[in-house]
Amino acid sequence: MSGKKQFQGVRGVVFVNLQKRYVVRTSSLLVFVRSLKGLLRLDKSEFNVCFVDDSAIRHLNLAYRGKDKSTDVLSFPWNEAGSAHVPGLSHSKAGGGFTNFLGDIVISVETARRNAEFEGHNTLNEIRWLILHGLLHLIGYDHEKDNGQMIALELTLREHLGLDGGEKRHKGQKAKRKSQKLDRPRV
Repeated sequence: MSGKKQFQGVRGVVFVNLQKRYVVRTSSLLVFVRSLKGLLRLDKSEFNVCFVDDSAIRHLNLAYRGKDKSTDVLSFPWNEAGSAHVPGLSHSKAGGGFTNFLGDIVISVETARRNAEFEGHNTLNEIRWLILHGLLHLIGYDHEKDNGQMIALELTLREHLGLDGGEKRHKGQKAKRKSQKLDRPRV
């Protein structure tokens, strides 16, 4: 995708590119998202993935988390009570409400490129990993509160999906992931 505001998706997933600096090859991401949704049994679920720059994600991080710094990925889960979501992204409607909509994943492509360089893999692989990470947040996981459960599942899923990298950020998690199941949490 070029830097223009463009939309492309696979059934139930919309990619929105709001940054102009880097090209994001969403055609390759479509295959990944389809596989990921299948592994998590989310075939009927919908979510958005929005690509932004560091400035935009820093603004969102400050507004929603009180942290005045850029980050790689933010997730904005949706629930029937109408929890926070990113303004400007469209949500699928059915019968006047949201049906099977999980929320929005926002990824800074600039930070993803830096992460990929640090890990020694390509940016597209890093973006896949960030989509996985963001989607786990959308379905109820929280690595800041779950004593390693989310990271263990994340590493297991990455192995099933053939994703490399991230070991520098998650040292010591391999032992925990051996017993991790691929069941979707009840949320």
